[in-house]
Amino acid sequence: MNNDTGDKKLLNKLSAELDRLDAQYDDIPAPSLPAMQQFLAAEAIRRRRQSRRELLLFWLAALFLLSIVLAVLGFAPAVYWILQAVIPLAALGGLAAVRIRRRLEERDQ
Repeated sequence: MNNDTGDKKLLNKLSAELDRLDAQYDDIPAPSLPAMQQFLAAEAIRRRRQSRRELLLFWLAALFLLSIVLAVLGFAPAVYWILQAVIPLAALGGLAAVRIRRRLEERDQ
C-alpha cells in the first residue's frame, strides 16, 4: 500500500514537471517551410564540403605513408625487405605459440 502511494506521488510529480516543460516550449513557433528548406540545403552543402575535406585528408595521409614506404624501399631496400619478412614471421610465430599452448592445456586437462 505504501509503495503504491509513493508510485502515485512520483507519477503526479513527473506529470506536473512534463506539463511545465510543455508550457515552456508551447510558445515556440514551428519554422516556416522556406526557412527549413534553406537550412537543409545549407546543411547538405556543409556536409558535402566536410566529406570532401575528409576524403582529401585521407588521400594526403595515404600519399604520405606511401611515399615513406617507397623512400625506405629506395634508400634502404634491405631494411624494407627485413621488415616485410619480420612482421609476418612474428605474427605466424605468435599464432603458432598460441596453438601450441592450447594443445598443451588440452593435454593437461
